[in-house]
Amino acid sequence: MKKILLLFSALALSAGVQAQVVLNIMSPSSLQGGLTHSNNGAVAGWGLADLLDPADAVLDTVVVMDDSTAGINTLVGTDPNTGNAYPGIPLKYEGCNLDTNSAWQTNRLNGKIVLIARGTCEFGLKVYLAEKAGARAVIMFNRDNAGLNAAPGVYGGLATIPFAMVARPDGDNLLNAILNGQTVVAFLGNKIGAFPNDMSISPAEAVYPPALAVPGMLAMDSTDFKMKLGFWGRNDGSANQSSVVASVTVKRGTTTVYSTTASFPLNSGDSSYISFPPFQLNGYPLGAYEVNYNLTAGTDDFPIDNNIDFATVINDSLYSYARVDPATLDALDNNSQQLSSFTSSWGMCINFQHPNASRSLLKGVRWAAWSNTDTILGRTVDVSVDGWYDSFTDLNDPNCAVTNTSPLALDTYTYTTNAQDQLVSHYFTAPIELDDNQRYIVCINSSDQTLYLNHSGAVAYQLNDQMAGEQPRELVRLDNSWFVRGFSGNLIPTMQLILEQNTSGVGEEVYYDIKPFPNPAQQLVTIDLGGFDARSLEVVDLTGALVLRQDQVNAVDGKAVVDVTALPNGAYVFIAKGADRDVKFNVVVSH
Repeated sequence: MKKILLLFSALALSAGVQAQVVLNIMSPSSLQGGLTHSNNGAVAGWGLADLLDPADAVLDTVVVMDDSTAGINTLVGTDPNTGNAYPGIPLKYEGCNLDTNSAWQTNRLNGKIVLIARGTCEFGLKVYLAEKAGARAVIMFNRDNAGLNAAPGVYGGLATIPFAMVARPDGDNLLNAILNGQTVVAFLGNKIGAFPNDMSISPAEAVYPPALAVPGMLAMDSTDFKMKLGFWGRNDGSANQSSVVASVTVKRGTTTVYSTTASFPLNSGDSSYISFPPFQLNGYPLGAYEVNYNLTAGTDDFPIDNNIDFATVINDSLYSYARVDPATLDALDNNSQQLSSFTSSWGMCINFQHPNASRSLLKGVRWAAWSNTDTILGRTVDVSVDGWYDSFTDLNDPNCAVTNTSPLALDTYTYTTNAQDQLVSHYFTAPIELDDNQRYIVCINSSDQTLYLNHSGAVAYQLNDQMAGEQPRELVRLDNSWFVRGFSGNLIPTMQLILEQNTSGVGEEVYYDIKPFPNPAQQLVTIDLGGFDARSLEVVDLTGALVLRQDQVNAVDGKAVVDVTALPNGAYVFIAKGADRDVKFNVVVSH
């Protein structure tokens, strides 16, 4: 779990500085991939103004700082996964006493990327001394599980080599690998043009589903839920490519339910938007629908950014725009954020709107928070729900603003445990009835200067937000003012809505609680029709092909039996057809 702790004095986040700056571990394979980091281009006062110039990029072996200082720095942070303090860091890894006249010390660092621990002297001094010893770049790791924009101090302006700061867990992983004899190679900088063959996809330039956790009652078929698919592909390499292949695959478990490709040429430095047909099914059995975007030109010298993977999890009751664990439905990202400019309070908020929202009731809200005082016990937040009545088409509409709202709920939640970075749930006294196509703003509000609310930057919907018809997802309330897109679309709250079935019925949209059992089924599946008068029954697979049909349903005591022996293992959509409506439900066959 990575955390980024930032105080924002403005609502807009600047993506320009690090938009193309990467810190990527090239080897060993066990550590390959990009690391969340801040760099000296993000803070004024460092000698290297920024890392956007590809000429300043560094690709080299990583070595550990060792200036021979005895002792242990016991000032450390706390591991949020265990609640225990991290082990103390040997002072020799801090580089505060590096002797640039010592051949033993400088020979080890010369021409290398140097891993240095945060500690007892200025950041700028550490980087400056490492540069004087011949280092090409510095990776510094924090004592906490948090990123940090490091101040240059007195010496930072004299340091001209690239410098990046990573969180404690990433630093520990690099340190342990090197101390155990592994060769660690890293790339730091703007990689455009650094390699001949280098295709890339950015998470900020991909289209995502409407949400990444959706209750089954709101994903009964393609009219309820479907995924727009597409991404911008870029040729970051120095060579032109005659045959670039873009693809998207959707899997449910081990079964591929959607796959398509496109091929085209792409010259060095050029980009192309690839649009795919939407993914939509007649029905969505519960489970994770895992999406993979891929862009390749065959050989790739920097393959780490050729893929984007995410999943939409169809589940019983939770709605989330941020990523969730398919098994536990817990948020996968815990990046703590706070607006520093609030006077009385601020709120992280999401907008919920669905054409069939009346099938559900808003039962409660789940969210996670963190306090920089190491305890959240006794802290309070307010949970608010407002109807949003402004009239606008989409995010591109100049009338898209929050000026007309009506409060529906305002409750206070008090932490009774020290649930740092852990999802907690608040349930309303009475579930809130929802109307079709109505916008609702749901917020967690805080007036506590030490409290940070958790967001995700992994899937932030920047490209979705530019498309026609797209509705706001995240909002920020600063004192008494509302801001659509929240943190400029770069972040999304990890807040989750807890929904339940609206069994009272709204007009013709009566929800029948049909229950098949056993499910998964081997031979016979018994279907409790829940009071629905089924005249016939159709079964389709996830491609939409009809695989079984019963022209007459013989129900005894409201239950029908279907023989699925002839069906291959897999997930199926059962469609019970009545006199004036159809009801769909999902059955898994596993012989």
